[in-house]
Amino acid sequence: MINKPSTSTSTETADDDLGESLEALSLADRAYERIEAIILSGKLKSGERLNDSKLAKAFSISRGPVRSALTRLAEAGLVDQIPYRGAFVRTIDLDEVLEIYEVRAAVERAGARAACRNMTPVMLAQLSEYGDAMDDSFRKGEKERYFELNLAFHQFIHQASGNSRLLDLYERYTREQKLFRHFSVVRTSLEESHSEHQRILQAFKNGDCDAVAAAMENHVLSSKQRLEQSMKKIKNDYLPL
Repeated sequence: MINKPSTSTSTETADDDLGESLEALSLADRAYERIEAIILSGKLKSGERLNDSKLAKAFSISRGPVRSALTRLAEAGLVDQIPYRGAFVRTIDLDEVLEIYEVRAAVERAGARAACRNMTPVMLAQLSEYGDAMDDSFRKGEKERYFELNLAFHQFIHQASGNSRLLDLYERYTREQKLFRHFSVVRTSLEESHSEHQRILQAFKNGDCDAVAAAMENHVLSSKQRLEQSMKKIKNDYLPL
């Protein structure tokens, strides 16, 4: 019997390297989620430095995954990374954010109208599932889940538009406004926002593209008003999310 050459050493080494890589990826993902949660919770002021050493110690991991997470958070618009100084909770001017709402209202109106024109029965069924899930979260008072479903609802509509430029613009404004959109949804009453989403969905079901566009624009501008009212209740130098 001829013994085949053993490849266990090289295979085991490759498996070990892969395992370490996957573990590092998992740690970076977990660090990202935890830091994001800290920022979105409103526990940090705008401009506050995110010390990677302290975060790594708090999470009981090395600094590598934390640094990776901070880079991703910067790409998401939640963190500013300044060379030779470090990472900081992003300072966002409220007036700038409110201006973005005005532009976003026009973008979402156009995206919703295009989606209505392209809507198929299968797509409408998927959108309805998001609407049902949002309704369930609303009734149960699950604001965090509602927020995520809210983002998915809007994202799906813009994907359904078939217009890549509109989708890119929507995603850009979502990154820039995520902090404040979370604040508006999670820290205020969901009743008005939920009713607006249901009106948008019903207009899609009716196949009334003019109504869809108007309902979407009204929803975004109403969200702006809710944010303005809520921001009056907090200090100007405090990042609301």
